[in-house]
Amino acid sequence: MFHALVAGTIVFPGLFLLSKNSLKWLPGLRWEEADAVIVSARLVSSVQAIMASTVGYIISSSCKHIIDDQHWLTSNYTQFAVPYFIYDIYAMFLCHWHRYQVKGHESRCVETQMLHTATRAYLHKELLMVIHHLFMVLVCFPVSVLWRQGKGDFFLGCMLMAELSTPFVCLGKVLILVSITHY
Repeated sequence: MFHALVAGTIVFPGLFLLSKNSLKWLPGLRWEEADAVIVSARLVSSVQAIMASTVGYIISSSCKHIIDDQHWLTSNYTQFAVPYFIYDIYAMFLCHWHRYQVKGHESRCVETQMLHTATRAYLHKELLMVIHHLFMVLVCFPVSVLWRQGKGDFFLGCMLMAELSTPFVCLGKVLILVSITHY
């Protein structure tokens, strides 16, 4: 039952580390740590969103009866995606941390004060996203696995398809980062 949960715990941080290290150490790239972290976090978000949208489409299109039909991907992908939300809270903080250091704030504080200040600034800026991620883990996951009792896979598939916009948002932010856009 928890194989998908373990797989998600390995896949998302693993993809992040692989991407970050590749961007930093490949001969043609050699990116700075901050840029590699930010782009890698966006890459993992895009991969998760593409997987979620694909799974959502498969589930929704296979359900003929919108209430009673079930698809095996529904509970498996839900378990697989839970670690992503926990990982992403940390990845968003890492991105914020690196942006915070770039702005030159680190020279004013000692390390612990800087971490405290950066954490407060992160929560101030990203509070709704952190609440969203925690809500997905603490409320939506138990509801989708335990409470719904196999009903409504079609609707869960439709909700997963809403992730389709994420890769485009991430691409825009990466293009801004690498200064490809000139608008």
